[in-house]
Amino acid sequence: MNPVFIALVAIIPIAAGAVAAAFAMRHISVTALEGMTRQPEIAPQLFTAMLIGMALVEALAIYTLVVTLVIAGKIVV
Repeated sequence: MNPVFIALVAIIPIAAGAVAAAFAMRHISVTALEGMTRQPEIAPQLFTAMLIGMALVEALAIYTLVVTLVIAGKIVV
């Protein structure tokens, strides 16, 4: 099989997942910071919720990497 095709199959899904995760994390952080500036007294709770949300988004990015590697491994064999 063509090595360029294998590389594209491995690169495109993880790139799309990383871009989507970056935009999601940006949205989470901007929203949390806006909430913290509006209501400073609940900043610790918002910070905790922001970290949990970012961890879940990062887990999705890691799942994308794992699935991409599995797909690339199936194509090579």
